[in-house]
Amino acid sequence: MWILPGATSDEDGEKSVETVKDLITKNGGEVASAALWGRRSMSYPIKKNGEGAYYLARFSIDGSATPEINRVMEADQSVLRHLLVREERKKAAATES
Repeated sequence: MWILPGATSDEDGEKSVETVKDLITKNGGEVASAALWGRRSMSYPIKKNGEGAYYLARFSIDGSATPEINRVMEADQSVLRHLLVREERKKAAATES
């Protein structure tokens, strides 16, 4: 997930989505989906922005590539905040019986 300023145009948002998709695929990942999640008021201003455009990408990638993704996202001046979260796969309770 990453947040762009609320005043970001739809075109700039789409460019950001394409940039993130390219970043993931260049690092050996596979993107399942990436799109605007919504525009929301933030709890506190970040870089003088009270509203943000939240984008969400679901992808699979080797864990060793995540530092590079973090580095690029932190260097992108248009991104207010970003967060990478590992999704845990549910274990089937029936197999543990």
